[in-house]
Amino acid sequence: MTTKPQPKPWIAQIHAYQPGASHSASGAPLVKLSANENPLGSSPAALAALASPHIAADYPDPDARALRETIAALHGLDPDRIVCGAGSGELLQCAVQAVAGPGDEVVFSRYSFSLYPLLAHRVGAVPVFADDAAYAASVDNLIAAVTPNTKVVLLDNPNNPVGTFLPPAEVARLHAGLPPHVLLVVDEAYAEYVDPAHQHAAFDLAAAHDNVLVTRTFSKAYGLASERVGWATGAPEL
Repeated sequence: MTTKPQPKPWIAQIHAYQPGASHSASGAPLVKLSANENPLGSSPAALAALASPHIAADYPDPDARALRETIAALHGLDPDRIVCGAGSGELLQCAVQAVAGPGDEVVFSRYSFSLYPLLAHRVGAVPVFADDAAYAASVDNLIAAVTPNTKVVLLDNPNNPVGTFLPPAEVARLHAGLPPHVLLVVDEAYAEYVDPAHQHAAFDLAAAHDNVLVTRTFSKAYGLASERVGWATGAPEL
């Protein structure tokens, strides 16, 4: 019998996420290049909206209907296939938690967002690293890493921290190589920085298949990192 509450074994093995330091040893502020914060800051329109006294004082709409409808109109999507969350990080965690559990596997490229192993560990799943090819995600290696225990494949595209980008045809090939029970999550936190011709392709893939989820964020290009606003699109069941 234990004498105090014990965390689950998979929780106990988690190492804390280490963000970049905000200040030097002397206390001087630092520019955290690893955080990819927008040096231009938020837009004046966003700052004006945040200045409303009701923004901080009132509970937000839990359905985020107005935001979902605005996002849908901007990208030509169905608002009923959009969900909003506290940054795309929360939505990534929700996606993994929804389909994976103890003993399941979560696959991603070796040089990916450092949060991905934590997403797996938090639900007791096993993180599986697929080797990259010249520091870029390898579709062949990701597919080869999938086993009957795999529940999720995470793809940050563009990649963070490497910055490489898989063209839409390669993302479609990755999806085609996955069993239908495996959820492909395309993390597009930096989608606004690629050729506009490629920015809608993952949405089309998610619209055509029930096992694809695409996440976006307002933290990077929109300069709203502190507000924690992200969104995802996929099958309503997800």
